[in-house]
Amino acid sequence: MSSLKRPCSEKRIDDSAANPVIKRISSRILPGALIPANKDAVDWGFESLLAYGCHKHVVVIDTKYTQVFQTLTGHQHNVTKVSWSRNLHYHDLVNPYHLKLASADTSGTVLVWDVTQATVRSTLTEPDRTLLELGWLLGGDSNHHLLLALYSLGTLVLWHADTGTQLWRKCYPEPLVAFSLDPFCESTVLFLAADHLLLVEDLNGQQAPAGSGHKWSLSSVAYSTSDAAAEERSKSRSRLISGVKSLIRTGDNQTGIEEALPLHECLQLCYHRAVRHQLFLVYPKRIFMVDTEVQQVLGVIPLERNGSPFVCCHPCWECDFLLCLHESGSVSARFRHEDNESLAGELDHASGLITYDTVCISEALRLSKHSKVNGMAVCQSSQCKVALLLGDGRIVFLKLALTRKVSVVEKRENLSSVMKGSSTGTLRLITTGLLEALAPGPHLCRMCPPVTFGNWSTYRPLLAVGNTTGSVQVFDLSSGTLEKELNLHATPVRGIEWVSLTSFLSFAYANLITVGSKVRNEIVLTSIQSGRVQQVRADANEESPITCIKVSHLKQYFVVLFKDQPFELWDLRSLTLLRTMPDSFPCVTALEWSPLVSSKAQLRARHLANPKDVEPIFANSATEQLERQLGQQGASPLLREQLVFTDTEAQLYYFSVEGNVVRDCTRNPPEAGMASVTSIAWKSDHIVLGDAEGTLTVWDLKGKVLRALPTQRGHVKKLKFAPGKGNMKILALFSDGISAWDAQDVQLFVQARCPQDLPGINDVDWAKSDKLVVATSDGCIRVMDMEMKNCSSPVSNRLQTNRLPFVPQLLPPKAALQLKSLLQHPDMGLATVPSPPSEASLQEHLQQASSQCKFPSKAGVIERSAAVASWFGDEEGFHFWSVTHYYLTKKQRSLNTADKTSLPLCYDMLCPDAEYKALQLKRLLFHERQRVVHSHTQRCVCRLLLLGQADQAVQLLLETEPASEHFYSDSLRACLVASLKTESKAQSVVKLVATNLIANGRTWDGVQLLCLIGKGLDACRYLQAAGQWEDSVWLAKCTLSDAANCEVISKWAEHLIQLNQKGKAVLVLLTVGQYARCLQALHAARMVERAALFLDACLEHGALPQEHSSLFQTVWLDYARYLHSLGNKRASLHYCSLVGEAAADLRREVEMLLDEEEGLAISEQAQ
Repeated sequence: MSSLKRPCSEKRIDDSAANPVIKRISSRILPGALIPANKDAVDWGFESLLAYGCHKHVVVIDTKYTQVFQTLTGHQHNVTKVSWSRNLHYHDLVNPYHLKLASADTSGTVLVWDVTQATVRSTLTEPDRTLLELGWLLGGDSNHHLLLALYSLGTLVLWHADTGTQLWRKCYPEPLVAFSLDPFCESTVLFLAADHLLLVEDLNGQQAPAGSGHKWSLSSVAYSTSDAAAEERSKSRSRLISGVKSLIRTGDNQTGIEEALPLHECLQLCYHRAVRHQLFLVYPKRIFMVDTEVQQVLGVIPLERNGSPFVCCHPCWECDFLLCLHESGSVSARFRHEDNESLAGELDHASGLITYDTVCISEALRLSKHSKVNGMAVCQSSQCKVALLLGDGRIVFLKLALTRKVSVVEKRENLSSVMKGSSTGTLRLITTGLLEALAPGPHLCRMCPPVTFGNWSTYRPLLAVGNTTGSVQVFDLSSGTLEKELNLHATPVRGIEWVSLTSFLSFAYANLITVGSKVRNEIVLTSIQSGRVQQVRADANEESPITCIKVSHLKQYFVVLFKDQPFELWDLRSLTLLRTMPDSFPCVTALEWSPLVSSKAQLRARHLANPKDVEPIFANSATEQLERQLGQQGASPLLREQLVFTDTEAQLYYFSVEGNVVRDCTRNPPEAGMASVTSIAWKSDHIVLGDAEGTLTVWDLKGKVLRALPTQRGHVKKLKFAPGKGNMKILALFSDGISAWDAQDVQLFVQARCPQDLPGINDVDWAKSDKLVVATSDGCIRVMDMEMKNCSSPVSNRLQTNRLPFVPQLLPPKAALQLKSLLQHPDMGLATVPSPPSEASLQEHLQQASSQCKFPSKAGVIERSAAVASWFGDEEGFHFWSVTHYYLTKKQRSLNTADKTSLPLCYDMLCPDAEYKALQLKRLLFHERQRVVHSHTQRCVCRLLLLGQADQAVQLLLETEPASEHFYSDSLRACLVASLKTESKAQSVVKLVATNLIANGRTWDGVQLLCLIGKGLDACRYLQAAGQWEDSVWLAKCTLSDAANCEVISKWAEHLIQLNQKGKAVLVLLTVGQYARCLQALHAARMVERAALFLDACLEHGALPQEHSSLFQTVWLDYARYLHSLGNKRASLHYCSLVGEAAADLRREVEMLLDEEEGLAISEQAQ
């Protein structure tokens, strides 16, 4: 037997001095095994929440505590895609924090969820289309609600996810399979088709792309090199890449396609998130790196010998790092190889290929037939945590960690920290957690006894679930967590019956070979607290299968009912057989104990039982105490109880049981037309019988009234009364569904049919008086309300104080911003703001959770702001403060020569000019090595001229073969470049020619000429006028002086503001030290909080002169009003003092409110 241990923080407190709270049961799904349609339907958001599809449901996982956070039901078909919304915008009351998730199913329907409230924000449908790919549009401060969907038959649709409006629709003539959005350019998307790639470069939120895009196909080109020795050294690598060297445009007359690479075998298409223009094409045996700007294959990642095939890869955004999933369930971590770092550098330099070295690889999982890897997700914030979704519903969590030689694993927060420390230790992918799921079904479920006045202080809503593997899983329905998994039987579990709040009987036997065959039954009594298992009927031989076990109302007896032999009566306290009914006894079809017990008998039963626990045989672990207690119980007489049962002729028998004496009291003949009774339920004065034809017979013992309800639904499999005094609702399970009736009024309350309303139902029980537990044929268990429609509920309905992750998006917008201001100004306190009780409770829990969020020692404004953005899952805010920190601390780093801090690769255009130029030269070197067709050479020549490398450009031009049609023009260009390098008299003519070329659409030819004569700034202006803004920035950062570069960058920032990309514009201005303009832009964009904090950060680092004091006061005053509106009065008062006289009125108002609050607090303490 194995069990899952609970964390120490969640151990139940049984001390009576504590204040016990009855745990609330909310609607939810207990997820089970997945189906093939759910493959790759998994996503890990920046908020550290993981979402995946399970049949028709969406399950959200809290990765901190490794538990189910939310379940969403609403799809009518199986879920195929899930995608978290990207928080790439500034957050305030207009655009608040939220948990928004999109999910798609096999019918093509997309649901956009409000995860906090478990409600559907919008439904997106495209008739007669199957959804193939889903992605949130990137870039722009107003694009965060735009969702791009690719459907079958080449249909591309852009949706407004909040309103469900279709903004535009584009149909391509060829069928497209998948797409990948360029993370560096919001207007670029690349599609994967059956035999080519399709590049679209005019994607936007206003109108559909024009034209059909640019088609590319991978071509097989002979591998060649001019150096024979290098060719010999690189022969093995040449075989590995199968000669693939180039990505060409369809219709290029210069290169013939010898053998097209089969794109239909491509498993994944994805852009690199750290390196601009780099694309990955994943195949089972290799991964290709493609430069989409020059249409070249730059390298290949071959599969290791005897390695498991690739499934997918995840490029990280902080550095050039890959996480690759393999079919075996292992994950390999790969880092880009530099030529000068290993012995392999010589070979790589000769071949000119980009390679990735395997840093570490996790252990392969032991996968069975039903537990293949269904997908991989990587934590978007840390980039070093991995989740593997298995086909059996389990989730394995891995972490990239640094292990020193002393085997001490350091806790690192993000990928960059791990990579920086890799020089002092080795990297490993270690398993950090496992989230279990329901074992394979079909399942049967039994809820523990209901809460009463006698047990409410220790009550826990436990659900026991049996399965075909012989194990019993115990779930706490208040949290949905798996408490224990007990391997009790070697054959399928056939029934479970609780005997107390913490122990149950279960029985099992093997599948019947033929009808009427004998089996070996097995019954065990299990204690959940101690884990002790005791065999019952251990000496039983092969016999008729057990149909059910029924425990008496006072927990004194239990009856073992067989299919084809008389039942047995057992003493539950001593686990001894009291009597076996004779062979002449009627064949029992259904049986139930009477709940009608005298008050004296109940008091005596409680007196005999252990006062602290209702399972006497497991009350104490000491053997002496156990034997003494059993001896006392054996000496005490058993009390009389009653039971009823029916025979095959539907006769109803009423018997009394006292010890081993069974007395026949009464016998009632069947009603006319009644079929064989299959189930009995008894509560208060009502007995309900269900027969094989679907008729429910309600017998009112007190009123002596008998009513028959013909449901016409076939065999009644189960009847169960709801818990609670006076609650006479009864649940009936049929082959085609379930129904709930009011037994007292004999009225149908609600019903659900299969498969119209629910999948096939295996079992059903009451979770509480108004909640049902339904085990369905899809391998999941639903906790449903009485309407039998909803299996989801708001997160606030199931708060667990000690296991609530810090997810501020759960709060209403104002409360979330209020909590944020508390964290950003921890030394100024937060005044109390009246809020509804539900919100107040949630805010209290989140503030407790936020106590785990610790700032670094001596944290300044930037460090606090970046940490808060990370805790809030604010991806855009985190990027802003990361770049701000780099540039505002630049002067301090210049004084420390040992500090080699640099911006991550994903911020390439925001890097300092020297670093950016070095990156571009390195990239150009790779392109030059990989030249295959003349267009590649022309582009390299152009870039070399722009970068001032005239000699190398002339060399490339002179390499043109005489047989080429470009030989003459290239020779003339080489002469021109060489002459202009030494001759300056022709500058006016060259400038005139360049201007004419640009005016006639040959922009790059004119720009090259301008750069040759030193007119780089003019070239940048012409590029900007032609709408090629990023190219102008590339040229400026690589060639111009600081003053000229600042002019180009400033114009680019103004252009970005016009495009409503204000956040990006501010970052651009940061790179050229325009801090005052940054502050003005933030204030003009109504980013009140960020403007004030940015101002504080600049003043903290001495980056802004006092000549802008009027702007400072305006920013501080707006922020003081903002804080006052949130209720943070002390922080508001602080900023009022910074403003001075202009904030006098606001300051007096805040001081009055603070005085009132202090007075109320003093009076409450006095009372």
